[in-house]
Amino acid sequence: MYDDSKSILIIKEIKTILYSFRKNVGARLNKFNLTGPQAMIIKMLDKNGKMRISDLSKSVGLSNSTVSGIIDRLQKEELVKRSRSEEDRRVVYVSIDPKFSDELHENFKRIEEEFKKLIEDSHPEEIDTILKGLTLLQSFVDKLK
Repeated sequence: MYDDSKSILIIKEIKTILYSFRKNVGARLNKFNLTGPQAMIIKMLDKNGKMRISDLSKSVGLSNSTVSGIIDRLQKEELVKRSRSEEDRRVVYVSIDPKFSDELHENFKRIEEEFKKLIEDSHPEEIDTILKGLTLLQSFVDKLK
């Protein structure tokens, strides 16, 4: 028999985890006033350097038009800049604006180090259980399609 209270608990836990993650990571990004998707894009640019919007879209799992809109807002805030390829003028690259590059990089590096330490300080079986659970949850969510 189907127990709908368990599905509600799963949804509630997902929301709680997302809220907690946004709150804890978001607090570190407040200085730059970044949303979650903006932070993902900035992180990809920090990691990879200049990128085309289509490559950036694939790497963060968002549509080209969504990423383009996010880039527009980040460009208005002068956090990123667009530049044309010298080899092919039709190609546009996005990169972190040099005047914010070091500060953004250090901020993301601190977040990564804290998360890495959290995982290193955890018991390996706990991490394996979390990964298995997340993989299973993803397979359940994929069935909703």
